[in-house]
Amino acid sequence: MQPTSLFLLPLLSFLLLFHDTAHAECEPRTCGDLTVKYPFWLGGVNESSSPCGHPAFQVRCSNDGGAASLMGSAINVLRVDYDNNSFVASHSRIAGGNDGVCRTDFNISVSIALSPFKFSSRNRALCFLYNCSGGTEPRGPEFVNATSVCNSPIYAYLGGNYYWDSPPAIATGRCKYTFFPVLESEEAATMTAANYPRLLKDGFILEWQTVSVGDCPACVASGGQCRYNNATAAFACLCPDGKLRRTSSCVGESIPVPSHLLHLH
Repeated sequence: MQPTSLFLLPLLSFLLLFHDTAHAECEPRTCGDLTVKYPFWLGGVNESSSPCGHPAFQVRCSNDGGAASLMGSAINVLRVDYDNNSFVASHSRIAGGNDGVCRTDFNISVSIALSPFKFSSRNRALCFLYNCSGGTEPRGPEFVNATSVCNSPIYAYLGGNYYWDSPPAIATGRCKYTFFPVLESEEAATMTAANYPRLLKDGFILEWQTVSVGDCPACVASGGQCRYNNATAAFACLCPDGKLRRTSSCVGESIPVPSHLLHLH
């Protein structure tokens, strides 16, 4: 064996080990029944300068490993449809326990106002009217008394499609009024405002644009792994040579060998 080969073998072994370790950090992981993979990634796994994805997609797994939430938020991640760039989420303030309806006096859209996510047009609007004054409680079969576990009267109403900046047009009288996205289920024909506890628990759909996470399939097809570069605040492809590239492909790239080693005899 030539002396040059003796020097190259340890180097190549180190590069391959680095490659395997770097890739293993961002392999798909599980949190309860949820598979966490790009663009989502588990926090605490890789906090280096090249995290496993966009910071907004960082997921925290509960201590018991049974629930996932977006890092630093009250948004729980229930199911992810990776093929359609969407996931079912719920807000911890209203989804937990039977008294969730008593805590609906806030604007849920504020929770994701600065994120890359948007509410799906497949959501419906579940409305709540509260703090009604002067005997102006809403009337009609479409309004359901939802105060069984609350200290003050609250009425539920199930509207049409949810638009975060456009509340459904209903007669509110002198009541305060808030509304939330809920799933448009297969049981829509029979689902009414009376099902509000289940609707709050089942959550709503959020979507993300491909531009937020880069062309991950092209990166993977070329032998790379999808990452996020904090320095450039953009998608990056981690290639087999251990380098981050802003392009979506590693085709044509090779593992570099220092030139001074190539000239050893």
